[in-house]
Amino acid sequence: MLNAQKSLVDKEFVFTQQNFDQVVKLINDLSGICLTERKVDMVYSRLARRIRLHGLNDFDSYLAFVSDNQEEQVNFINSLTTNLTHFFRENHHFEYLKNTYFPEMFKNNQRKIRFWSAGCSTGEEPYTLAMLWHKLQDKPKYADFKILATDLDTNVLDSCREGVYSDDKLKPVGSEYRGFFKHTSVCKPDEKQINPKLQEIIFFKQLNLMDEWPISGPLDLVICRNVLIYFDKPTQKRLVERFTELIRPGGCLMLGHSENLSADKAALKAIGKTIYRKE
Repeated sequence: MLNAQKSLVDKEFVFTQQNFDQVVKLINDLSGICLTERKVDMVYSRLARRIRLHGLNDFDSYLAFVSDNQEEQVNFINSLTTNLTHFFRENHHFEYLKNTYFPEMFKNNQRKIRFWSAGCSTGEEPYTLAMLWHKLQDKPKYADFKILATDLDTNVLDSCREGVYSDDKLKPVGSEYRGFFKHTSVCKPDEKQINPKLQEIIFFKQLNLMDEWPISGPLDLVICRNVLIYFDKPTQKRLVERFTELIRPGGCLMLGHSENLSADKAALKAIGKTIYRKE
């Protein structure tokens, strides 16, 4: 442990071990996220922007301010969350859905379909699900299909709803799905917007996973990838248990490639890499 008064970084603002510990406690209290010492530089750089924005002089002043200001607490959380994703990320998941799980659902003639993308970031994940489903579905039979897409970071949700992506972001999208994007009046020259039909079936909502969930279930698919890594083991276990409670028997849970199942494995059966089916 470093001296509590010694600056952890030699930059514009003094940032002590005590400051970092305060940040760690506050983000955990507000969101359940657990930050490690490896995140010192990230925490400094992102919160220094907030200090400059508010015209404050140091981390002590900012942390006193954020502790008593609910609006700034939202910005504090947004600043310390990471939004890294892309279309068809961890594609083995989507191959399983396309080749196995979705055809199984069609065969069962299921009329009501509900998916949840928990930790949707900038929207590529739920839009990938929507494209995949739309390509395979029998429209008259599967009209009652909805995707709930949630994220802790309020900054990303408006862009999710707009559904506009740069041409660079669309590179992972195969030719069979490129027809879902076109240049519209809201786009810059190097951007395209997702088909409005897909926007209509996705409901984007801000949600802190530590809070009550406005979801009753049953759900056919919960996809929560690269989110659990931000929580401690007991919280991971409880989140997976809560997901499992909402998933219908035979339903599917998908986690991130670096995440292990941390729950009662009697309720879930591993059928692929980070793919689980409820018994």
